[in-house]
Amino acid sequence: MRLLFDAASGVVGLVSRTHRAIAPPALPDFSGFVYGCVNAGVTIAGAVADLALTATGIGQHYRPLQATMTGRRVGAALNGAIGDSLTGRYAALATPMRLRHKGIDLPTTALAERWPDPSRHVIVMIHGLAENEEWWQGGDADDRTDFGRCLTEDLGASVLYVRYNSGRQVTDNGRELAELLADVFDHWPVPVERLSLVGHSMGGLVARSAVRHADAGDSAWVAALGEVICLGTPHRGSPVERTAEFVGRTLGSFHQSAPLATLFTLRSAGIKDLRHGLLHDPGTTSPGRQLFVAATLARDPGSWPGRVFGDLLVTPASATDPAQQADRHTFGGIGHAALLRHSRVYAELRRWLSD
Repeated sequence: MRLLFDAASGVVGLVSRTHRAIAPPALPDFSGFVYGCVNAGVTIAGAVADLALTATGIGQHYRPLQATMTGRRVGAALNGAIGDSLTGRYAALATPMRLRHKGIDLPTTALAERWPDPSRHVIVMIHGLAENEEWWQGGDADDRTDFGRCLTEDLGASVLYVRYNSGRQVTDNGRELAELLADVFDHWPVPVERLSLVGHSMGGLVARSAVRHADAGDSAWVAALGEVICLGTPHRGSPVERTAEFVGRTLGSFHQSAPLATLFTLRSAGIKDLRHGLLHDPGTTSPGRQLFVAATLARDPGSWPGRVFGDLLVTPASATDPAQQADRHTFGGIGHAALLRHSRVYAELRRWLSD
């Protein structure tokens, strides 16, 4: 509730600054007083609402944000958009990195209890920006596949899901993922002989960053790393983020539009990291295999629309990154979000993980 009123206050401030920027300088300006009164009213209303909900106990009857799938989707989107700013009184909305299993948090100390018949092949699924682990689940359509369930049934592997705050910097999430995987490796009921990381979009960058952190720190799980599979990952950055950065910088260079540039600077550190992706260091070799998947909405990936627009968020050149040593596959006629549950993608994923 408080976040909504604070957001409304921010909108009032933005409108006020825009008004002052475009108002004719020769005319008397009373807008500051008017907007100040409106902003004060919003602030007071927010405080009164908080007190009323607390005093009457009405707030106790509201279902938590995570209680419904819609709420969880909203929470994931909020973390992706401004997750690095969710501190202080908003800290409860920030998503800590953790394992998830059958809709609940899974402490690493409970792995033996939850997996009575564990596999020596562990597959870890890492979602992308503004997503959560539920995005991996397929729907009722014929071309949708629940990758985790099918990998368990087809390969006998144990599949773990990670949920994290995608608005934080990729390197910070990578470091935390490396630490989480070390805990998984230590607490898994049987020795892990093969560890596979599967990341969608930003999740692929987080997976690669985790491998870098773990390799530099000589973590034991790196020796068991079989492959890092990246689905629609902007290794070389996303044109959407570069466009947003350019528009924001352009708006900020003009007095009249400078207040609007604030809308573009508010995006999270995680989103800004997608401007350049996670470039490969030519002097290093990544542990395990790397398998890169790209998609294009165009049915012919080699056509100019396929090469230029890709899946609308990531181009094939960025998703397959020719500078890195990796196996690659590009699918035509598939969008960015469909990469994490499309039956054609699953067939390729299963083939790679069966080797």
